[in-house]
Amino acid sequence: MTAIIHFDIFPHGPFRNLVTKSGLHIHHLFWGIVLLMLTGFVALATRTPKWHLRIAIVFGIALALTLDEFALWLRLADVYWSPEGIESVKAAVIVAALLALYAYGQPFWHAVVKELFTQK
Repeated sequence: MTAIIHFDIFPHGPFRNLVTKSGLHIHHLFWGIVLLMLTGFVALATRTPKWHLRIAIVFGIALALTLDEFALWLRLADVYWSPEGIESVKAAVIVAALLALYAYGQPFWHAVVKELFTQK
C-alpha cells in the first residue's frame, strides 16, 4: 500500500496521500492507532465469542498499519523511504516471527499458561 502511495501508481484510487487543505500529511500510523483504540474498546465492550475473530482481524490490520510506520514513531521523523526506514521492516518481521512462534506452538503455550495459573 505504501509503495502504491509513494510511486503514485493509482493516482485516483483509494490509496493515496491524505493531505489536509492546510498541508498536514496524515500518515497511516494515525489510522492504525485509531483502529487499535477502537478494537480495544470493542473488545472490552463485547464478550460475545462470535465477535472475537472479527475484532482480531481488525486488530491485525491496525497493528500492521502502526508497525509499518515503526521507524516514524521510533525516530519521530518521516524516514520511511530513507535507510533508517528498514527499522519498520525489521519490527514487522520480529512481530511476524513471534506470532508464528505462538501459532506453531499454541498447544505448548496454552499448557504453560494452564500450568502457571492452575491452583494446586
